[in-house]
Amino acid sequence: MKKFEIIGKWIEYDSRVLVLGCGEGELIDYLQEKAEAKVYGLDVDEKKVYGAISKGLSVIQGDINCDLDDYPEKSFDFIIAHDIIQIMDKPDEIIRKLLKLSDNVIISFPNFAYINIRLRILFSGRMPKTSVLPYEWYDTPNIHLFTIKDFKIFCRKENIKITGEHFTGLGKKTIPACMIPNLLAEFSYFRLTG
Repeated sequence: MKKFEIIGKWIEYDSRVLVLGCGEGELIDYLQEKAEAKVYGLDVDEKKVYGAISKGLSVIQGDINCDLDDYPEKSFDFIIAHDIIQIMDKPDEIIRKLLKLSDNVIISFPNFAYINIRLRILFSGRMPKTSVLPYEWYDTPNIHLFTIKDFKIFCRKENIKITGEHFTGLGKKTIPACMIPNLLAEFSYFRLTG
């Protein structure tokens, strides 16, 4: 699947969408074209926000960790947190806020229990670098290291319903849920509702 197709298949036509950590707006562009959605973005990086605005996209500069309270409840049909939940200060609190702002929250993240990561730690004794996690331990933006299993346990504990899931690994190929995604999936996508 192409980069954003997994997320795009969950977005309904003509819906209001907020993309958190939108960068220069690649995902926003994709969703506006594919789903003809009304897509807005929020990012902390001033240069990336400027880049998105210069393309004509509706993006504002803000910090996900503290600026979500500015939106009224149920402001969006969908909220997307693609590959950023692991860098948030308090992801548990933010996920709860997102579910107040929308009935459909899409969260994606790297799986730190991926077999390639496990084997690299086992054989090298060092924090691994992969295509999804290309950082050294000292310069990684990832402050919360968790697995698919951890995330599912969190959702169950918080009474958050998982309404969709998709897993990729080994060159971005789809990994069926029955194939032990906690071990075989490098990256995961979840659609949630409160």
